Amino acid sequence: MLKSIIFSSLLAVCWAANDRSWTTEEGIKIEIIKKIGDSKCKIKSESGDQLEQFYKLSDKEGKVIGSNFGQKPYTFTLGKGEVIHGMDIGMEGMCVGEQRKVIIPPEQGFDEDGEEVEGKRDTLYYFVELKSIFRPKPGDKWITEDGVHIHVTHEVEDCTEKATAGDTLHQQYTLYLEDGTFVDSSWSRNRPFIFKMGTGQVIKGMDIAMEGMCEGERRKVVIPPELAYGEKGRPPAIPGNSFLHFDLQLQKLVRPGKEEL
Repeated sequence: MLKSIIFSSLLAVCWAANDRSWTTEEGIKIEIIKKIGDSKCKIKSESGDQLEQFYKLSDKEGKVIGSNFGQKPYTFTLGKGEVIHGMDIGMEGMCVGEQRKVIIPPEQGFDEDGEEVEGKRDTLYYFVELKSIFRPKPGDKWITEDGVHIHVTHEVEDCTEKATAGDTLHQQYTLYLEDGTFVDSSWSRNRPFIFKMGTGQVIKGMDIAMEGMCEGERRKVVIPPELAYGEKGRPPAIPGNSFLHFDLQLQKLVRPGKEEL
């Protein structure tokens, strides 16, 4: 009887350890430092969610390489290649407020073109905290007369003002090519791209894509080359005759004659 009780206790301890610490198939080691109880965890992060993240990156001796704690959180869409592959995996299934240690092996970290030189080809030691999760509410899809494909990935209810020519727009965007190659994102700079709509400050297809958007609305759009950079493209990132795939969010709309706060 005593042996049975001891064995059951050992199983419980092992289960608890596995529940807070594990290694993925890709070799990424994850340990939950601060766990959020089920009663407080309304949703867990999954592919397609937009996350706000605090992180601290260290080397194997514990020396801090980079951190955004005490600053603006880093914003990215999970599972879309906007961060290194190991981070996409390490942030799956998290609750808001949860903290983790994530150890990412070199093959799941930075490649030869990685911007963070200190981290290239090394094991990456991260401490991360999930600040927020945004999960979209999809809306309509259509193709404009000009051939721009628009899909409302998050619609806004009770919208009183919609973007039109002359408005100043504060826009967040992520740009991909047809084959899924990541090109650029305003999210990574933690500031929106600001332009005046219908005045030639952006490619013609972008003016079309933003028409009728509400503050807070999000869209996926595909802009054909004749409404973008045409046969010449924009080397080296955008080849000629490229269809541009954008994820867009209208963060703020400023109408002429209204003071910008």
